[in-house]
Amino acid sequence: MNIDEKIKRELEQDNSDFDAILIDDEGLFERASGIFKGGMKRWMIVISLFMIIIGSLAVWAGYRFYVANEMKEQIFWGVCFILGIMVQGFAKQFVIEEANRISIMREIKRVEISVVKLTEKITTS
Repeated sequence: MNIDEKIKRELEQDNSDFDAILIDDEGLFERASGIFKGGMKRWMIVISLFMIIIGSLAVWAGYRFYVANEMKEQIFWGVCFILGIMVQGFAKQFVIEEANRISIMREIKRVEISVVKLTEKITTS
């Protein structure tokens, strides 16, 4: 039997295992809380606090823009508001990319384990 045929047969047999993995796939809240575990835990806490502060400042700048009487003040607070929203967006993008990185690393580990199991099955048969 060809090695390709053996691999194909083993992969077809592992479909039930794959379905079990998909059922156990984590949801949004598990992925979001997953960024607070691991090596980047401290950075994620700092960035989350930073996002709360910047978001609060952006809301405050938006309020100050709304109540400003002079055009100069409106321009200043409007620019502060826009910059606050942009900085918060960049920080959120970083957090989302970190969550995706963690998810991809988990999937790579699963594939490595599957390849090791498949290799062991092929070598024993």
